[in-house]
Amino acid sequence: MIDEISTFDCVILRGLPGSGKSTFAQRLAAEHGFVHLEADDHFYVNSVYRFDPARVADAHALVVRDALAHLQAGRRIVVANTHVRLWEMAAIVGACQIAIKRVCVVECLGQWESRHGVPAEVIAQMQGRWEPWLDAHPAPHFTLNEIASPLVQAGEASKSA
Repeated sequence: MIDEISTFDCVILRGLPGSGKSTFAQRLAAEHGFVHLEADDHFYVNSVYRFDPARVADAHALVVRDALAHLQAGRRIVVANTHVRLWEMAAIVGACQIAIKRVCVVECLGQWESRHGVPAEVIAQMQGRWEPWLDAHPAPHFTLNEIASPLVQAGEASKSA
């Protein structure tokens, strides 16, 4: 399934902290030449991760700016952010529309330790706000979970479980 995903110009990864977004984005970058973008990259100060809630909107705006620039330059991108609510992907989808590029969404469902040390109670709050994928959404949708590490399309996920 990764071969199918790698045919898109933009891959949006969504999932809770520790779900495998960054790891899968790194794989797409290393194996398929995607530019890896994520808001968390804008919270490093002198190589130390320092999350600042006051800078979240700015970090996401920088990702959208960079996404559009890369897409317009003909580079493929993978955007790995939580996207807890579906509207949070809208600006990236809009960048794809402006650049006339194909986009898909991969929902990461793994349950590993968060690389940024996000506390369990914060993850639980995010899970409480989680909006499930709408089948009516026009973008192709895939699911990645920790048990069957190959990707399956959303409709096939229930068949393989």
